[in-house]
Amino acid sequence: MDAKLSDEKNLGVDVESLTFTNVSSHRDMTELEGGDMALTKKMNLINDTLDEIGFTWYHFKYMIIAGYGYAAESLLGLTHSTVSLAINIQFKQRFSVTTEMIYVGLLLGGLFFGMTADIIGRKLAFNTTLFMTSIFAFLVGSSSSYVMYLIFLCLTGFFMGGNLGIDASVFLECLPSRHTWLVTFFACFWSLGQLIAYVIAYVFMVPEKWNGCTDIDEFCDSAINRGWRYTWYVDAGIVLALSIVRLALKLDETPKFLAVNNRDEEAFEMLKAIAEKYNRPFSLKLEDLIACGTVNKNKFNKDHRGVMDFLKAAFSNVKALFGTKKMIWNFGLLLTSWSLLGIAYPLYGVFLPQYLAAQGAKTGATSNAGIYGDAMLSNGLSFFGPVIAAGLMFIPKVGRRGTLCIGGVLSMVFLMCYTTVRTHQQNLAFTVVSYITIYIYYGVLYAYTPEVLPSYCRTTGSGLCYVINRFASCFVPLIAYYANTDTPAPIYVCAACIGVIGLIGLAFPFEPSKQRSV
Repeated sequence: MDAKLSDEKNLGVDVESLTFTNVSSHRDMTELEGGDMALTKKMNLINDTLDEIGFTWYHFKYMIIAGYGYAAESLLGLTHSTVSLAINIQFKQRFSVTTEMIYVGLLLGGLFFGMTADIIGRKLAFNTTLFMTSIFAFLVGSSSSYVMYLIFLCLTGFFMGGNLGIDASVFLECLPSRHTWLVTFFACFWSLGQLIAYVIAYVFMVPEKWNGCTDIDEFCDSAINRGWRYTWYVDAGIVLALSIVRLALKLDETPKFLAVNNRDEEAFEMLKAIAEKYNRPFSLKLEDLIACGTVNKNKFNKDHRGVMDFLKAAFSNVKALFGTKKMIWNFGLLLTSWSLLGIAYPLYGVFLPQYLAAQGAKTGATSNAGIYGDAMLSNGLSFFGPVIAAGLMFIPKVGRRGTLCIGGVLSMVFLMCYTTVRTHQQNLAFTVVSYITIYIYYGVLYAYTPEVLPSYCRTTGSGLCYVINRFASCFVPLIAYYANTDTPAPIYVCAACIGVIGLIGLAFPFEPSKQRSV
């Protein structure tokens, strides 16, 4: 059955009597399969079966559960910045390194869990990283010294980075091809997490009864400066609740991971169970999967499970990302895009306020309540970025690559125009628009990255992209320290970088709106 017909069934059209016909493998990104014919045949069968089953409540549940991870990462990722001033006052720190510590954790977590998920499975990391993130977030809030705060913050980032590198891949690998646009759409959860972060910060960081310390040189009793602790506790509690829901649902391994690792019977039974539960057609036969042969991509098996075997398997997966000229071009552009974005966007946030202040502009709110109120508004409205991105991808000849270009170029234009801002109202308006345009780009890039990576090294590649992004961001404080903020030159350079990566979107060799991920 054609993928379009499975959509019609979702709309109430009777397709039970129609015959399922395998879609030829030219619709799949076979160039990513490294010449492994067994893998090519299995991915073609899995994709055909997912298209035949169509979108179900199972997939909707997966979207919500995977979206929890996006929301949790953005929630806790912002928590440390919303309480940073209170932390510096509490522990008498004139030079804060909290951002660097959480980035180190995110970097290491993305690398470790990304490689692990390709070798031993997505399920373990997907079900446990959120839970561990919440536990260490509670410990961050209970820290009695600055050193302990940094250690627990880094560990929180470690598990948070592991979760972020897996969510999109897990959701993608269970979707029918005509619904993969949802991987972009569910980036809306990122905006939701940020909005919640600022709402909670507003509740606990504004009232004076919980924030009695205002001078770093004065003695600060923790008893009168507990707003930052309450903020961490509540945010950690939200993530804990989400992680318990994820654990309770006991989601399965993805069918593509099972097929890659020659667990054909498990993949077959999983897909069959979905089809039977939701009364969908199911033409796949177990003997067809087995007849495809043995996939030889994962060398880490029951006979080879030592540390060295794991490292060899991890290295093999990294090497596979550069398996052909087309794959080298593809992954090289991904790394370039993520690294430039990691430098440009944070730098813009550093340079812009300093430049505007140097020009005498009065763009900020005059009270803490106003500051948090502006942040809630701008982050809440950024929700429309992924929504617009998902809509743009349906326009003929735009697709993923065109949407990446539109998001990047529009962000460049609005960020450059931002230098003309002189009032609070102008600042708020440009902030909202800039957030929406950059989230058009972000939403697509987060989804596009796992879409154009092969199933046998998908989370490894995604993890490396997130790592290079965080690594590049670590240089932001150093660049900001030496740059001249009296001129708009650094801002234009940052905006130009975002425009460049938008144009790079057109140079990517794969278009998932026309081909299926493998």
